[in-house]
Amino acid sequence: MSLTRYKLGEILDVTRGASLSGEFYATEGEYIRLTCGNFDYQNNCFKENKSKDNLYYIGEFKPEFLMEKGDIITPLTEQAIGLLGSTAMIPESGKYIQSQDVAKIVCKEGLLDKDFAFYLISSALVKQQLSAAAQQTKIRHTSPDKIKDCTVWIPDLVEQKRIGKLLRSLDRKIELNCAINQNLPTLDRSSKAGEVHLAA
Repeated sequence: MSLTRYKLGEILDVTRGASLSGEFYATEGEYIRLTCGNFDYQNNCFKENKSKDNLYYIGEFKPEFLMEKGDIITPLTEQAIGLLGSTAMIPESGKYIQSQDVAKIVCKEGLLDKDFAFYLISSALVKQQLSAAAQQTKIRHTSPDKIKDCTVWIPDLVEQKRIGKLLRSLDRKIELNCAINQNLPTLDRSSKAGEVHLAA
């Protein structure tokens, strides 16, 4: 399999989210603002942020910042070690607003497969480059330009699609197994309750 060297900026675009005024944060509303708390960086997937109660945004914002299902996002602020380079996919359209701490990844058609890009951004190769280039402050930051400056080696589009599909399929199986495992205690309690009921 032959690999071609690219800067990420040659095969994808990275956009920063909206600067959202704190005066319009709310405990309920129609739209939820994305934060770094939406990244499950240990499992490289999206999670609902339950650490804050003011996640809704009731102010005005530009329509391009309203996310669509399947959009790929990555954090621009490292609020936990290992967060930079994490990726997540938006689970639902018309619900989440892209905030300034979150970047959106847009693949260039004909050059980069979306599923492959999801795993490429979160690969050790890219994460190491982002970590090395991060601004050394108490909370480290990256930027769209720094992400686009990372060097990668990738196969042709056909091979990307094959690899991306395979990895996505494996992830779905893992998610399914996790969901089953989480429900086992509930099922176990239900079955025991049934046994008690039958015995009575």
